[in-house]
Amino acid sequence: MGKTIITINRESGSGGRKIAFRLGELLGIKVYDKAAIEGIKTYKPENKKITSREAYYAQIQKMRDLAANESCIFVGRTGFRVFKDDPNALKIFIFADRDVRIKKMAEKFGVDEETAAQRIDDVDNARETYTKYFASASRYEVRNYDFTINVTNYTIEEVAQRIAENIKKEKEI
Repeated sequence: MGKTIITINRESGSGGRKIAFRLGELLGIKVYDKAAIEGIKTYKPENKKITSREAYYAQIQKMRDLAANESCIFVGRTGFRVFKDDPNALKIFIFADRDVRIKKMAEKFGVDEETAAQRIDDVDNARETYTKYFASASRYEVRNYDFTINVTNYTIEEVAQRIAENIKKEKEI
């Protein structure tokens, strides 16, 4: 298989992160989410505070360095924008009906549906604000992606399998 870069943005409660990790298992590709990317150390002069913009550019550089050396899946982190012009990149947006997302979040966190809905709104708003501020783009703009997938009626396994099948067919793995 040639080098593959997959970026997955998602709505809160859609299962996008779980889909990314299952897809990584199916394809044998490492998955990097916020925690993994932020956990990779970068050089910083001692006693120097870096701005959020400097931290963002360092994160982008980490992502590009990883993608230059291996196939990888990036969850969030404006990956669709970072690899906008990369011919090896497949950019995916995962979404689901709001009522389904609310039920999943209520179950996951053991909260009532009103609290789950507020949590979804807070996370989605924070992600959109982050994306607009750093990438000057909306993560909801479908033109940013090669695929947008409504996962409302599918399991994580079904979605991951379908994406993997398409990638294998395209890359002739």
